Amino acid sequence: MRAAITITLLLLARIAHAQSRCQVVGVWELVSGKADTTPYPTTLHQRKFITKTRWVFIARDDAGIKEPKTAADSLQFFRSIGAGSGTYTVQGTTYTEKIEFFSDPAYLGQAVPFSCRTEGDRFYQAGNIPIFQNGTKVGDVKIEEVYRRIE
Repeated sequence: MRAAITITLLLLARIAHAQSRCQVVGVWELVSGKADTTPYPTTLHQRKFITKTRWVFIARDDAGIKEPKTAADSLQFFRSIGAGSGTYTVQGTTYTEKIEFFSDPAYLGQAVPFSCRTEGDRFYQAGNIPIFQNGTKVGDVKIEEVYRRIE
């Protein structure tokens, strides 16, 4: 009986450890997020694609112009779309994105660490994103994001 209890406890510990590790490979859709304490708008749609060594995200905000008719409309439309890509590493529960492509060139070359965990079909990511003005870092914004695996 003692052996069965010990084996059960070891299995439960292994399952809990596997769920808490950051297993990020997959295609993820943003479920919710917040910057500092402000929730992301419900009109924001974002996907993150993560392979064995690379990540890419694409985002759009549906609050903007739906059918651009002028050059100004087109410019506003393109401002409602964001993207980034690069390589990443995972060490324990730290997921670090190294930025190689980004909508804002100030972020190129930045390495941004996040705490992360995966549980079932959810990927939880939190960390501080640097904020730049005219190429100079002026602060950080704490983000917390939850993604759902879609593939």
